[in-house]
Amino acid sequence: MSIKQLTSALSPVPAGDPLSIKEITALLVKHYGIHEGLYDLLLEYRMAFGAFGPTPEEVLPSTILGVSHLSITKAEKSGPLTVDAALVNPKVSTARVKKSTKSRKSSA
Repeated sequence: MSIKQLTSALSPVPAGDPLSIKEITALLVKHYGIHEGLYDLLLEYRMAFGAFGPTPEEVLPSTILGVSHLSITKAEKSGPLTVDAALVNPKVSTARVKKSTKSRKSSA
């Protein structure tokens, strides 16, 4: 088996199109119910140290870095990955909610 075939066999297949950093941030803004302000994605990492290598003869002092949590953090100014909560999760006007509820009752 070639390296390319092995890599393809071990690579995970995504369930759908992978999400961008901004798309993940927008989803978290909606998840937390935030309707205003600027937000950036916050990644929490965990780190481990040890001796690792592909074979016992090639072991080197190493570091493993993994992502342990995702959240969002309020941004002071807009950057290339910043999401505006007012745009991605606008507040629904209470007048619109009352109007749509009233129109549903009258059509029933």
